Amino acid sequence: MNIFGFKKKQEYSSKDILKQLDKCAEDFTFPMLDNGYVYPVHSKLSAYRDEKRWALIIEVIGFNYRGGGHNGISNCLHIFGNCIETKPGTDNNNFLYITDDSSEHSTFDEEYLESLNPETKTMVLRDKEIDINHNRDFYLKKGIELEENDKIFIWEFLRGLEPEYSKEFEATEKEIRDRIPTDIPKIMELTEWNHPDCADSEIPSKSKTFKQIAKVLETGQTEFYKPTEKPNNHWKNWPDGGTL
Repeated sequence: MNIFGFKKKQEYSSKDILKQLDKCAEDFTFPMLDNGYVYPVHSKLSAYRDEKRWALIIEVIGFNYRGGGHNGISNCLHIFGNCIETKPGTDNNNFLYITDDSSEHSTFDEEYLESLNPETKTMVLRDKEIDINHNRDFYLKKGIELEENDKIFIWEFLRGLEPEYSKEFEATEKEIRDRIPTDIPKIMELTEWNHPDCADSEIPSKSKTFKQIAKVLETGQTEFYKPTEKPNNHWKNWPDGGTL
């Protein structure tokens, strides 16, 4: 309210938000969880807003076989909003590379950079050494069907790290705030939601999920997010990811 008792006009609307998301979907910079070049592993959605600004970040962690090895493992940040310095969507500066070899061995096979090196026992994730599990039953018990009898592919290995290392996959607060205003409050965070199938021409403005999220951003009221559709952002629901 201003001094005359009139309500200030909202700086943006849910319609504005959905229009931007649709444009990014049209330009292929909205997340496609079945991207043919990327095996999906983990994803996260975070929403930020105040009366004048909004921002939405969708993180997609996966393995791009064209990169190979550690260069193929990344968290790709898709960033939207009316207060960001970059073009909405994603660009090369929004890829976070979070793994590396430990001091003992190369983590992956040196010829193709697509499967675990059977000799290695550890890898660096977020500057910390973690153990590498070569036990095939470990992966099978997690519902990960191994494609080959004599190797464990990188995407299978990464999926085996879920959910124990989910937080390490995700962007840090500093990495987020390097890309959006430091003073804009977070209003919502999701690790499960129903995501549109952009490869099948589904767009955010037709998605119940993103219509509700846009309303939350517009109003600041999280009760507008009332999902009625089953979450589908888990990698098992996108079997075409990485299969081109």
